[in-house]
Amino acid sequence: MDLLHLRYFVAVAEERSFSRAAARLHMAASPLSQRIKDLEREFGAELFIRAHRRIDLTDAGRVLLPRAVDILERVDGLAAVVSAATEQAARQAVIGIAPEVTPTVRDRLLDALAESYPDIRPRLVPASTAPLLRDLRAGEIDLALVHGPAGGEGLGSVMLERQPVGAAVASSLVAGSPESISLADLADIPFASINHDAAPEIYRNLDALLERNGVHKRITLSDGNFAGLAHLVATGQAFALVALGEGVVGRMFQGEPVQVIPLEKTRAHISTVAVWRERRADTDPLVADLVDAVCGGVAALDTGPRQP
Repeated sequence: MDLLHLRYFVAVAEERSFSRAAARLHMAASPLSQRIKDLEREFGAELFIRAHRRIDLTDAGRVLLPRAVDILERVDGLAAVVSAATEQAARQAVIGIAPEVTPTVRDRLLDALAESYPDIRPRLVPASTAPLLRDLRAGEIDLALVHGPAGGEGLGSVMLERQPVGAAVASSLVAGSPESISLADLADIPFASINHDAAPEIYRNLDALLERNGVHKRITLSDGNFAGLAHLVATGQAFALVALGEGVVGRMFQGEPVQVIPLEKTRAHISTVAVWRERRADTDPLVADLVDAVCGGVAALDTGPRQP
């Protein structure tokens, strides 16, 4: 006797029909009937009363049925037991990631986790800086890679990378291919950005910088649609500021009649910062290990001091 014989028996017992049981088991009725006879021969007892239009259980069959069902359910549940044990052994980390985090920073973190904490399964959650910080404080994410400055009461952070900023300008608005450009040169062109609520601190500092350089016109997209910036810039309706490195926004202008020109007379840059809740790092081993990985395996890219 094997498990298949028990499955055949249970199917016939529940369907009370060899033809219906055979259809359920995706086999022909004749071999199914033969397998039931083999099982009856092995037990030394008939399990079914075979009538012309109906199959009924014998006393032996009624005794066997609940035990056979129990055995099959236990066997079928083994995969779930193993899966649950595997899931319990692995730790899932929810990591927020902002749009301009470079592939270098992202991959360095994932590589550091794989090397030092292979039991951690990272799940990336893309969003803008402000909502990521809100979710971090609410405990919905474990670590956030955002654009700084970022921090505050109860938060720990480390600077991971600084990218210099350039101006994305339609080629039709600049003469030749200048090596650099100043913000004052762009004073007559509106500055385009996504909604400032995405990163209030960053845009507050940026607004102050633009005002100091005579850039007063603004076009603010109502949502976080970075792709919309490409249309405005390519058609000469606005300029944008983008990272000169591997940032996502800068890549949107590839193939467009747009030049991304380094800024002169300013030290503007986009910072990437890893942020976590200090209390969780002290009490939750998962967050502590994430902080260890990000400080040891990623912060080597940093050129600045660690933030308090």
